[in-house]
Amino acid sequence: NENKRHRVTVLCTAPQYSRVSLQISSGKNIIPTHFYNPGVDTIIATLAEYIGGCGAGRIYAAIEPDGTVTPCVFMPIRVGNIREEHFTTIWEKSRTLNMLRNRELLRGACGKCPYRYICGGCRARAYAYTGDPLGPDPGCIYNAKVWEALTSKWEHVKEKVQKLSSTKPFAVKSGVWA
Repeated sequence: NENKRHRVTVLCTAPQYSRVSLQISSGKNIIPTHFYNPGVDTIIATLAEYIGGCGAGRIYAAIEPDGTVTPCVFMPIRVGNIREEHFTTIWEKSRTLNMLRNRELLRGACGKCPYRYICGGCRARAYAYTGDPLGPDPGCIYNAKVWEALTSKWEHVKEKVQKLSSTKPFAVKSGVWA
């Protein structure tokens, strides 16, 4: 388990807190992510933005205003609440977070994909479309068949969008639609 190998410090990664993060991080181990992390080699930081895949529950989690913890801001799966238990306990003990950290558990195309350790797909999108956070990511370029199956019931909408895109676009002329 990649999170148990290192002692990790949890930092708020919002851009407005970068100065505070820099001051707090002195001498501590911080996982390189596409978020702000001081002291990480710029090449690693750049690569981490494009590889390493979805960090939901692996390298970050979301905390809602009421204290609810979810794997990602886009994944409405409650894994705990910091008003009821310590974040570290939630992070280490949550069954959902531990499953998201294990790429061997991915199902469907993502589970068979040779790039599952580099990518792993978007777990929030997989959950939104399949109801399974470990399911296949329909947005993946290698998942064209899954995407078609999921969107086939919306064929009439696709046709309307195609018609709209082939018509003359609206133009604004002196504040009036032309």
